[in-house]
Amino acid sequence: MNAAFAGWFSPITLTVISQEINAGLVTDNETMVTFKGVIQPLSPEQIQLKPEAQRSFQWLQIHCKTGGDRLNTNDRIAYGGKKFKVMAPLDYSLNGFLEYHAIEDYEAV
Repeated sequence: MNAAFAGWFSPITLTVISQEINAGLVTDNETMVTFKGVIQPLSPEQIQLKPEAQRSFQWLQIHCKTGGDRLNTNDRIAYGGKKFKVMAPLDYSLNGFLEYHAIEDYEAV
């Protein structure tokens, strides 16, 4: 499987957003992460399996090679000018890759 993905993968840079509490205030810390992978929208069939209230938000599917930092559930990332929240980290490391499903992060207007 790793060989099949090798031709698709290209360098991708994401911003991982972590939060820290300083003097009672929550501040965002942003870290740039670069890896080889592919990002695409989640298919309509996969979105239908998500909870109904989350289906109207944009979903991303991220495939990347194993190694380096891993994302966890509820990690926030920025990609393409939008913020997303990692909802499903899927470990296929036996096949040499990881998969993540991320939903567009809610922002109050």
